[in-house]
Amino acid sequence: MLLAAGLLILTACGSGTPGGTASRTDSSPPVPASGTTSPSAEATATPQKVLTDQELMALSSRVLEPHGGSVGDTAMARKSYTLMTQPPASASPSSILGPTEPAECNVFHRSWQHEALLDPSMGFALAEISNLGEHGVGMILFDARNAPREALVKADFDYSQELMVRCATFDQAIPSANGPRTFTIQLLPGPDIGDKAYVTKESFDGNGVGVGLRVLAGTVSLDMGSNTGAAITEEEALNLMSQIAQQFVEETKKQ
Repeated sequence: MLLAAGLLILTACGSGTPGGTASRTDSSPPVPASGTTSPSAEATATPQKVLTDQELMALSSRVLEPHGGSVGDTAMARKSYTLMTQPPASASPSSILGPTEPAECNVFHRSWQHEALLDPSMGFALAEISNLGEHGVGMILFDARNAPREALVKADFDYSQELMVRCATFDQAIPSANGPRTFTIQLLPGPDIGDKAYVTKESFDGNGVGVGLRVLAGTVSLDMGSNTGAAITEEEALNLMSQIAQQFVEETKKQ
């Protein structure tokens, strides 16, 4: 299932040596700076409707299928979560993925957090975009949440610009079979999509191993991430993530 696949990819990131020749975290070109929509224009510029799981899954399918995406069964993912020991209300990024250093950077978690934090109060959809790259073995994990904007800001984007500057580079410990692995995460401005967007670039022992994109657009929160290296480059992954995010936001505004 998609939930398990996401967690397996996280473990693969922490296995010690990324597959193939991984690109350096500073090797890809800068991502365009994120724009912030003014409050007066927000009603027309960003999605405002709150969608159900089924509506969000259907919308995700329309956007992702042309890119080779496969949308998971949200109901099954939620059911699987009930078998875990920690309920969504009490879970936190540090409890699922390990603490950050500095601790205040915990809000800028690695991608795919939501696969372990299925909040029943929000609409949710998750997917995989597969068969990417020259050899068709690259993958991007995708999830979307939909809720009133205030709830999404508090849950996923509760940070100031000052905090983003202080957390431009931070470390996060990730559990693995051989003990915690420490990853360095670099924050960069995201593409000009929605209200807020930022990019994460992850490295291990100086080698780039993954990138992520997070976007807030009205009542939609998007989280995408990909391992990078031999299968797919950082630039390829970020270009596709940005394209998908833009298409998703545009489709959501039609609802």
